[in-house]
Amino acid sequence: MKDLSYRVQQTERLLESMEPFYRKVQITILQDRPYLFRIQGHQIYIGEKLLEAPGHLEKGLLKIWYRERNEALFSEQALMEEVVTDFLLYLQSGDLDIGDPTTKIKTALRKVKWPYVIKSVSAYCDSPWKQSEHFAACQNKQEAVSLIDQQVIEMSLRPLLVTSWIRSFQDLSVKERFYFTQNLPQLLRSEHSPALPIVPVAGIPGARETILLRAADAIKNVNSFVATSQAMKDSEVHRLFVANFTNELRSNGFQDAFAEASFDVLYVSQEGLSESSKVFQQFIKIAKSQPKLQIALQDKENLWMLPSRYPIPLKSFGQIKATRTVVEKCGGYNFSYVMDYADMTEKLLVVDHCDSKREIQFSRFLSEGAEGFGAQNKGIAFVQFHLPSLLMKKAELEQVANVFEFIQKRDVESPSFKSLGWREVHWSEQAKAYQPKAYVDAIEWFRVPN
Repeated sequence: MKDLSYRVQQTERLLESMEPFYRKVQITILQDRPYLFRIQGHQIYIGEKLLEAPGHLEKGLLKIWYRERNEALFSEQALMEEVVTDFLLYLQSGDLDIGDPTTKIKTALRKVKWPYVIKSVSAYCDSPWKQSEHFAACQNKQEAVSLIDQQVIEMSLRPLLVTSWIRSFQDLSVKERFYFTQNLPQLLRSEHSPALPIVPVAGIPGARETILLRAADAIKNVNSFVATSQAMKDSEVHRLFVANFTNELRSNGFQDAFAEASFDVLYVSQEGLSESSKVFQQFIKIAKSQPKLQIALQDKENLWMLPSRYPIPLKSFGQIKATRTVVEKCGGYNFSYVMDYADMTEKLLVVDHCDSKREIQFSRFLSEGAEGFGAQNKGIAFVQFHLPSLLMKKAELEQVANVFEFIQKRDVESPSFKSLGWREVHWSEQAKAYQPKAYVDAIEWFRVPN
């Protein structure tokens, strides 16, 4: 009880430095429902396990304080509440220390990237970032799907928004931070112009309901909460914070193309993928060893944003783009097949893979490009295309029936071949592959089948 009183007093002291509670708060501890967390008015119901874990009791007190000052109807009210109360908890302790009583894992303020934050229900339940109110539901993941599925998309965004918010605050001077925190109650009470959306995009008739679109809309709405507040007119510090917050979201990958998922490397499988697939295991290992590289795997149904092992349905994404894309294909193909990828990638590596027993290695491709791929995979035929250059010659090349035959034959009299402008073809002894020197870099590296 002594520890409980201390925790309450610490939180109360922080809040009173800005503005005290309007009314007294009551706390009820439940032993028979150890993971329950519920707030009704000024009453907190908290299970014994959650009480023992750091942060949850404090979050309950902070949420009541938040709700006293903000009763606006807002489509992302629950998400906004999490962001602001996480920020307040950070102010109290200098960190964000909210623990999971089962796994003992705690939240951590580290850089997170869009759209990697988006979670399935299972991944969300495994995360210490799940809402305190969801701990009880997540004790049974199968039940959690029906209980919290509609809330997981928005709540998955919490690490991205909270980290961006705190880093934006840290970029202020000491004096500016003081003014910002002192004005926080006013920000929560302020009117917004234009008015904030009341209905989420998923609830609008005719809206394209994709996970990516819903998530992007939620981020834009949270940004609007800050950017359209009356505080924008009244406070230069607030305007500076809003600029920092918007720029921080951009630096974390949230660009103007809001419903677009963009990756450094995308592997597209023509077969179904699973966690047990050899290529899946290989890319998981690579993703863990190169955490700054954004890698995704895709089959006909799902997309995995590594190192997460949980898939997200492919139909959830408005558009997928990658700097480099890898496709394995058995047998011949024409340039139309290649150009089908032109809207989604800059470089396309098409690997001729017909022997399912032979495993293709990709680690050197990720670090050294097509030359490294050739050196690591002796005897495997492949072509790397630069699609922006290839598109310039689309009309001349669309009559070519087989890319490998076209390259191997090298008919210098053919208008199609002339359009590539090859001046010479350099042989790389390391890669055991050819690198054309050309006026148009449509084909960058190749090795034809034996």
